[in-house]
Amino acid sequence: MKNKVKELVCKAIDQASSHLIAIGKDIWNHPEPGYEEFRTAKIVAEEFNKLGLPCRTGLARTGVRADLQTAKDGPVIAILGEMDALVMPENPNADPVTCAAHACGHNMQVTGLLGAAIGLSSVPEVRKELAGKIAFIACPAEECRIVRHEGIKYLGGKAELIRQGVFDDIQMAFMTHANANYGAAECSNGFVMKKVVFHGKAGHCGRPWDGCNALSAARLALSAVDMQRDLGQDQDCVRIHGIITNGGSVVNIVPEVVELEYQLRAMSTTAIRSTSEMFDRCMRGAATAFGLSVDITTYPGYMPLYNEPELIRIHRENLKLQHPEADFINFGKRPSSTDMGDVSQIMPAIHPYGGQWVGIGHQSAFHWTDEVESFVNPAKIMAMNAIDLLWGDAAAAKDIAAIKPKMTKAEYLAFLDSFITEEHFGAY
Repeated sequence: MKNKVKELVCKAIDQASSHLIAIGKDIWNHPEPGYEEFRTAKIVAEEFNKLGLPCRTGLARTGVRADLQTAKDGPVIAILGEMDALVMPENPNADPVTCAAHACGHNMQVTGLLGAAIGLSSVPEVRKELAGKIAFIACPAEECRIVRHEGIKYLGGKAELIRQGVFDDIQMAFMTHANANYGAAECSNGFVMKKVVFHGKAGHCGRPWDGCNALSAARLALSAVDMQRDLGQDQDCVRIHGIITNGGSVVNIVPEVVELEYQLRAMSTTAIRSTSEMFDRCMRGAATAFGLSVDITTYPGYMPLYNEPELIRIHRENLKLQHPEADFINFGKRPSSTDMGDVSQIMPAIHPYGGQWVGIGHQSAFHWTDEVESFVNPAKIMAMNAIDLLWGDAAAAKDIAAIKPKMTKAEYLAFLDSFITEEHFGAY
């Protein structure tokens, strides 16, 4: 009976394939940066309303949640999809105003979310045979940027959704991310963000002794960071990268104010903290060497991701139902990051990959090769995951929900808040 319901749900998704592909392409053509996904959120809400699913909007500014309640009580599981695009002005598909482009495939994710909602809500047997509730959540702001919005505390959309209580009733969550291959990492890096401002003294470059060069101080600070990269232990997978957002005004004035934006990644919370402390020491040391001042602002970014093995097993089996020939690759430790890591700290969660895209994420050439495989089939796999989890008395979901999370919500939020710091150091 369960397999028959899966077939009916997949058939309903197939029947909506042209509609889903059109949505995926439309969102691709109208990319929006994090916490600004108003057009995408409107599309999501309209689709949920068409399905008769109770819908909440404006969650963490642009997030949307709709719930499918079955006839029997049981666990609450969540299917997620991300909405935001990268800010990539060099991308040929970038929006001319916002410079945003879907170079990470989030248009696929939100389309898969909608496809799963269509399939699961269209088949009466789903409500009859399952026990519990399915939450469909369109999430904002996965591509982390240091941009502040009124009422938003955290840079990452899922962290903000957690803070606002959107996950309070949910026991587990899953999604699918665009990739050339099917697979999942065992874990991935978390990170913190840094905004650094060196304050020197302007002067004529013909008489540089009259000034104090903030750019030279920044260069020294970054050299100090580079000299300590080999101190990171292999298992911590430390990655330090950033940009100079303001290197001075004109070439013949000693730079007075220089600004940096940096991201510090690592595989454990302990390594994230130690890397953050090392970075700050380098900034202070350079300020001391030049006799100027530095402001260091730290923002909590994302937590390390831990994919729950039993959820991965269910996902892999449903992939095999869809594609018996498919290989599901173990990506091992993945040095990139996702705010799905935040969800995985407080409940069982997975962040698998698929969709047959070409190129590398965050590059201009990243693009789907197969419309059905990108916008339709991920919806089927996620819908079948939900059926397996909540089938009958939801025994599978209950077993997974009993797994103790790494943190409570209170512990998680306290850890994030411990990284919210502003420091002024030095002479000016």
